Amino acid sequence: MPRVETVVQGVGAVREIGAELARRDLKRVFLVTGHSVGSSEAFAALASDLGDRVVGIFDQVKAHNPVELIVELITAAKSAQAEAFVAVGGGSPVDAAKLAAIGLCEGSESVEDLARNYLVFEYPNTIHQKPLTGTPMPVFAVPTTLSAAEWDGFAGSVDHTRDTKDLTVYLEATPQVVFLDPEFCAHTPRDLWATTGVRALDHAVETAYAKNAHPFTTALANGALTMLAENLPRSVKDPHDYDAALKCLEAAWMSIIGVHNVSLGLSHAIGHQLGAVGIPHGVTSCIMLPHVMRFLEPVTSAEQARMAQSLAQVQGDGEDLSAADRLERILDELGVPRRVSDFGVGRDKMDGVARATLGDIVVRESPRPVDETVVYGLLETVW
Repeated sequence: MPRVETVVQGVGAVREIGAELARRDLKRVFLVTGHSVGSSEAFAALASDLGDRVVGIFDQVKAHNPVELIVELITAAKSAQAEAFVAVGGGSPVDAAKLAAIGLCEGSESVEDLARNYLVFEYPNTIHQKPLTGTPMPVFAVPTTLSAAEWDGFAGSVDHTRDTKDLTVYLEATPQVVFLDPEFCAHTPRDLWATTGVRALDHAVETAYAKNAHPFTTALANGALTMLAENLPRSVKDPHDYDAALKCLEAAWMSIIGVHNVSLGLSHAIGHQLGAVGIPHGVTSCIMLPHVMRFLEPVTSAEQARMAQSLAQVQGDGEDLSAADRLERILDELGVPRRVSDFGVGRDKMDGVARATLGDIVVRESPRPVDETVVYGLLETVW
């Protein structure tokens, strides 16, 4: 089950960080964020509120976590004698804090050291993973997007020398406390809020028709699907609609709550590797999800029919449309990117993406068997 101990939610939730640190007797915290959030007035106010507890700030996190920056973060946190990380931002800062927490407890000081803890997967079902030798430093998370990285122990990093996104997976790295503050999230650019919201939709869809889907996670996934369909367009249009934003944050949580048991699937496997060649995290779901749904429809027809029915109730029309078509309507309304070539990524990169996809652990949960030819065909469709 998830390892999150406490969830503080509602307008002003970030002002409770100090109290939660005090409850755990954590006096030396290291803030982790990216440049955009780190240069904002909201972040400055958060740091000021924490006062002398802050022993360092790392605001250089980049999308998908280039692995050399994780080494820099580990070095800085170790030098500051930090006792906990507070990650503020989207999935990349939260993952960076998790990776650094793992690296610190494992004594990692280089890119090569970090690689020892990567999860290595060989299609279709061979997994190699080094056990942890220590306990990761506590991580607190303040999400400002809907990527939902704060709810699990998965963390991704990119090695640009190989154009590959690697996964590090330890349940013990799950953040201890999560702060869902819709007022704080109002500062997030709306295009980023929209694309990560589609990422949460992707979580819900792939959880609901995973090979080992479970009634517990399927019920939450279906609820997340409906909540996002209702509230994501509202919160994209009006960042100060705090009710809609909080419902989106809750839905992102619901979409991924069982991910250590009921895994994500083909859309995410391809999306991870598209990220390695430069596609933003949430955008990969905007590009891939409808096409993967159509590819899987022959073996997930019952699950997708249920999704279509749920989305039809939200969209309020009597048309007989598939789940993928209804999802496309949401993407159209949000105005999100839909093609790989829009990001200057060449077709010549697609062979490598297809190959790397087969080495991504979540591909094993695809309800239909795949190989490089199948993945390349899907990539050709969206290029």
